[in-house]
Amino acid sequence: MFQANCYNVMIVSPSDVQEEREIAKKVLYRWNEINSRFHNIVFSVLGYDTNAHADSGQHPQESLNHQLLEQADLIIAIFWTKLGSPTTEYSSGSVEEISRHIQKGKKALIYFSKKKVEMEKIDTEQYKKLLDYKKSIQTTTFYKEVSTEDEFKHLLKDEIQLIANELESTQIVVHKEPNDDKFHFSEMELQLLKLLKQKSQITYIKMLGGVNVAGYQITDQRQLAEIEEALDDLETKDLIKPTSWKREIFELTAAGYRICDQIES
Repeated sequence: MFQANCYNVMIVSPSDVQEEREIAKKVLYRWNEINSRFHNIVFSVLGYDTNAHADSGQHPQESLNHQLLEQADLIIAIFWTKLGSPTTEYSSGSVEEISRHIQKGKKALIYFSKKKVEMEKIDTEQYKKLLDYKKSIQTTTFYKEVSTEDEFKHLLKDEIQLIANELESTQIVVHKEPNDDKFHFSEMELQLLKLLKQKSQITYIKMLGGVNVAGYQITDQRQLAEIEEALDDLETKDLIKPTSWKREIFELTAAGYRICDQIES
């Protein structure tokens, strides 16, 4: 058992980014699994699809505002080709949720997908409204763009860790260095840490016919999945970091070097 501060995260999105919506949930759930006990922070996911009940007697958006938005500490919003349906006061429900949230001085992480758009298959009026909204917030919002779902996943993992760092800095807690009693490592994670301690850096470069990992050509898909999972977990634990946006070379962080020393001893 451990005590933690719970922060409600509302995921805001129109219907065309369902996959990114699920990715956001999984990133938050995974962060909780690995980090909550050590940072005394839990992110609770709020969404219309899982946390709102049927209601009557008021506009649907007003019901969602009361059930979800008022409880939210943080918003994660993702758009692609749609802005969403208008409400009584705003151009869409998503825009209303973001606007009201920000007006209360709360943080909103806003992302726009740059995935390929086939104009003949989308609602062009919705797309125009989205572009107009994006332009309207350019001078007041530091939003980010992503080209793929995988890029969104990795970017959001980093952003959530940064948010957690901000939240943790406001809590009255005693900071403890990571050690092998606090963190539980898979066999693959331990192998990668050993390689990193020896080589300072390891590669993860996708090539025709396989992946080059630390100079070894790996073709077994199960082994590659385990390596990728281990790299993700070590990065989430803040023990390794990529050296470039391509994420092809990883190196130990200062905490990573200390954990390696503790494991060896």
